[in-house]
Amino acid sequence: MINQTISHYKIIDKVGEGGMGIVYKAQDLNLDRFVALKFLPERLSNSEQDRARFLQEAKAASALNHPNICTIHGIEEHDKQMFIVMELVEGQTLNEKKSSISFKQAIDIGIQLAEGLAVAHEKGIVHRDIKPDNIMIRKDGIAQIMDFGLAKLRGVSRLTKEGSTVGTAGYMSPEQVQGQDADHRSDIFSLGVLLYELFTGQLPFRGVHETALMYEIVNVDPPPMSAVKPDISPELDAIILECMEKDPNERTQSVKQIAIDLKRFKRESSRSRVSMIRPAVTSTIKSPEPNSENRSAMRYIPWAVAGVFLTVILGMLLLKPTTEKGIQTSISSTIIIPDSIRALFFGGGSPPLISPNGQHIAFIDASNSQILVYSLEDRKIIRLPKTEGSIHPFWSPDGKNIGFFQNLKLRKTDLIGGSPVTICISANARGGSWNTNNEIIFTNDYQAPIYLVSANGGDPVPVTTLDSARKEGSHRWPYFLPDGKHFLFLSRTVSESGEAEGDAIYAGSLDGTLKKMIIRSSSNAVYANGHILFIREQTLLAQRFDYEKLTVSGEPFVLETNVINDISWNLAMYSASANGILVSQTGKLVSGAPILVFNKEGKLLQTMGTNDEQRDPRFSPNGKKLGVWLYDLKSRKSNLWTYDLRTGGKTRLTNGKDGEFGPQWSPDGSRVVYYMFGKKGIYEVSVDRTFEVNLFFKSDDFLQTSDWSRDGKYILVRKINAGLNNSDIAWIDSEKRETLQPFLSSQFDEGEARFSPDGKWVSYTSNESGDYELYITSFNSKNGQSWKLSETGAFRPSWGSNSSELFYISNDRSVVQVSWSYANDVVSNVSRKILFTVPLTTVDFDISPDGNNLAFVRAFEAQPLPPISMRLFWYQLQKESK
Repeated sequence: MINQTISHYKIIDKVGEGGMGIVYKAQDLNLDRFVALKFLPERLSNSEQDRARFLQEAKAASALNHPNICTIHGIEEHDKQMFIVMELVEGQTLNEKKSSISFKQAIDIGIQLAEGLAVAHEKGIVHRDIKPDNIMIRKDGIAQIMDFGLAKLRGVSRLTKEGSTVGTAGYMSPEQVQGQDADHRSDIFSLGVLLYELFTGQLPFRGVHETALMYEIVNVDPPPMSAVKPDISPELDAIILECMEKDPNERTQSVKQIAIDLKRFKRESSRSRVSMIRPAVTSTIKSPEPNSENRSAMRYIPWAVAGVFLTVILGMLLLKPTTEKGIQTSISSTIIIPDSIRALFFGGGSPPLISPNGQHIAFIDASNSQILVYSLEDRKIIRLPKTEGSIHPFWSPDGKNIGFFQNLKLRKTDLIGGSPVTICISANARGGSWNTNNEIIFTNDYQAPIYLVSANGGDPVPVTTLDSARKEGSHRWPYFLPDGKHFLFLSRTVSESGEAEGDAIYAGSLDGTLKKMIIRSSSNAVYANGHILFIREQTLLAQRFDYEKLTVSGEPFVLETNVINDISWNLAMYSASANGILVSQTGKLVSGAPILVFNKEGKLLQTMGTNDEQRDPRFSPNGKKLGVWLYDLKSRKSNLWTYDLRTGGKTRLTNGKDGEFGPQWSPDGSRVVYYMFGKKGIYEVSVDRTFEVNLFFKSDDFLQTSDWSRDGKYILVRKINAGLNNSDIAWIDSEKRETLQPFLSSQFDEGEARFSPDGKWVSYTSNESGDYELYITSFNSKNGQSWKLSETGAFRPSWGSNSSELFYISNDRSVVQVSWSYANDVVSNVSRKILFTVPLTTVDFDISPDGNNLAFVRAFEAQPLPPISMRLFWYQLQKESK
C-alpha cells in the first residue's frame, strides 16, 4: 500500500503491525498534515467479530482527549477495509526505550500513564492490554497510551471469545489469565507490572514458558523491587506492590490514586527527611514545618529529635529486647509532632500506640482519621493506605501488621502499603488484641462482651459473659497476656450516679472458664515487663504482676501524671512495648464539644451545649430544632436529645438502656424514627411525649435510619450485610410498613442516603471508585443510572433548599456546595464551590431546610497538647521512687 492514495490520505510508510491492525504513516492531503492510519489486517477482514472489535476500539478511543492518550481523528472505510485516522506519534515505544530511561524519567512516565488511564477509566473504558509496546515516548518526553484494540466499554457486550484470555501474557492480570471479566483494576495490575519492570529492569513474573508465567501471575507474589535493586525505597515498593495484589478488591482501587502517590513520592523523596527525638533534659529542637501544599496529604513527616545518647539507647532496644538486669535508671524523652498534624488522642481515636517490638508508634490523624505510623528506627512517618475513618488500632505480636475498626468492620493491614483486609463485622467496637496464635479478641459493640475470631477471618464467638448482678454494661479494651490464652479487660458497670463504683480490670481466658478481678480501675490496662499498667483518674501506675498465677504483688508506683484519660470511652492515652518503652500523652482532653452553627459564608452564628459526645445531627423540618444522639456521662447511656435553636436548651427524647441512634424527623416534626445498635428493626418516639417508644418496623435485618421523605411516604435505611462485609440502601413504606424494599445493592458499600426536597432523587455515598464519593440517582427510575457529583471524597452529604443543590465535606475537610441542572431527568452542568474549612475534629454535620445554616458536631474541643512522653526502662521508676 506504500505510495497509494486512499481517500485523501497518501500512504508513505508502514510503521507497525499488531494483533488488531496494521499502522501506516500517511499524509492528509486536505489538511496537509501527517497522520497514522490503522487498518484491520486482510486476514481478519472477513471476520464480523474482529470488525466489530475494531470499530469498538475507535469509538472508545475517540471519546478520549488527553495529552497522554493518542488522539483519534476519525473512522473511515476503503474497499470494505475499515481504518482509523489517528495522531502520528513520532518517537519510540517504551519497549524500545526502556533500557535508557533514568529513575526520574521512570517516575514521570508512571505519573503520565496513570493520569491518561484515569481519564479513560472515568469514561468507563478499560484498555486491557497495557504493556511497553503500547506506550510511545515522544521526542519531547511525553508518554502516550496507544492501541485501545482491546478496550471494553462498560455496558457493551464482551466481544472476546468466551473463555479466552485478552492481553499480553507477562502483563496480564490474574483475572485476565483465568478468563474472567476484567474491569479498570485489571489495567492497574498491568500498569504495576510495567512500572515494576521500568524501575528494576526485569518483570515481576518470570516463568520460563507461558503456562509457568500464568501460574505465577495467579499464585506467586512478586518479590519487592528492593530485593532486585536495594536502593529502591520501601515507599515506592509499597505503591507498586499494591497495584499487583491478586485480589482486585485488595488492589489499588483507582489509577488516579497511583498518580497522586507517585507525585507525592517524587515530591517528598527530593526533600530532606531529618527527624529527631530529644531527651527531656535537653533543649527542644523542632522539626521543620512541611510546606503548605503538602500538609493535607503527607506521607513522611520529620519529627523533632536531639540527643545522640538517646539514639544509641534506642538502637540497643530495637536490636535486642532488654531485661531489667544491667539497667539502673529510666530515661525520659519527648516526641514532638509537627504543628501540621493533630492526633486524635482521645477515646474515639487512639493512644500513641507503640508496637510490641518497640520499633513503631501508631496514632490517628484528626484530619481524616487515617492511621499514621512513625518509625523509631528510620525516623519516618507513613500513612497507611485506605485506613481513613479508622478507630482503635492494635498491633500484631510481631509488629508487622495492625488491626483496626473501620466502617463497622474489624480489619487488618500491613506496614508496606498493602490494602486492608476485612476480618469480620463489628458494630461499635471498643478495642482489640492479637496473640501469637493469630487470634484476635475484641469488643464488638459499646455494650458487649469480649469476642474471639481468627485473624484470617471467620465468625466471632464470645469468650466472656456480662454479669447482670454486677450491672456490667460492657467488657472492653482486651489485652493478651504473654501465654496467648489469658487476657486482661475492663469490666465497665452501669452507673446511675455518675460514679464508676463497680469498674475493675479482670483476667479472662479464651475458653471462657476464667473471670478473675485483678485491680480496681475505670480505664484500659496493659501488661509489660512483669507489671500491670493501669490508670487512677489521670495517674498512670504500675504494679508487679505474675501473669501465670494472675496475682499482683508489692505496691503500685507512679509512671506518669496528668495522662489524658477519656472517661466517656474509658480509654487512657498510653501504651508499652515488650522491650521497655512506655509512651503516653499528657494534657487535658475529653470526648465531646459544643455544637457549632455556621452560615454558608463560614461565620459562626451559635454555640450549643457543653462538652458532650454526640452525633447524627438532624434539623427539624421547620428548622427550629436539632436532633442528636448524645452520650450522658452520668447514666453511661446514648440516647436521643433535641436542641432548641432559639434558646440553645436541650431536652431528652429517649431513655433506653440499649442506646438510640440516627434520629430522622417526620415531615410534621411530631415524631422521630431511629435505630438501636445490636437490635433489629426501626423504632419511633413522639417528640411531645404523646406516646413512648414504639417498634415502627419489624425486620430480620440490622437497619440504620437514613432519612424520611418530606411527603411522609418513605423512609430510607442502610442495611448492614454481615456476610458480604458491606451495606446497601433500602426503603420502607411508612404507612404500610410491610416489607423492606431494596433500592441500591452492589458489591460496594453504599450509605448516607438522603431524599431530595421534592422526593424525586436520592443522594448517597459509595466506595465503588475506591474512595467514598457522592452520587445521586432517581428514586422512581428503573434504569439505575447514577451521577457522581464529588471528586475528592465526600462525607455526610445533605440537601440544600432545592433539589439541585447538595453540601458535603471533602477529604481535605472543606465544605463543598455542589449544584447542577436537569434535562429530561439527566444531570448536567455540575459545578462545585468550596465554602470554608470545617472546624477541626468535625465528625458530623447537617444543613437547615432553608439551606442557610450548617450545624457541626465535633469529636472534642481541639487544643494544643504537650509533646508525647516517652520513657525507656520505665520499670526502674520503682527503685527511683524509694
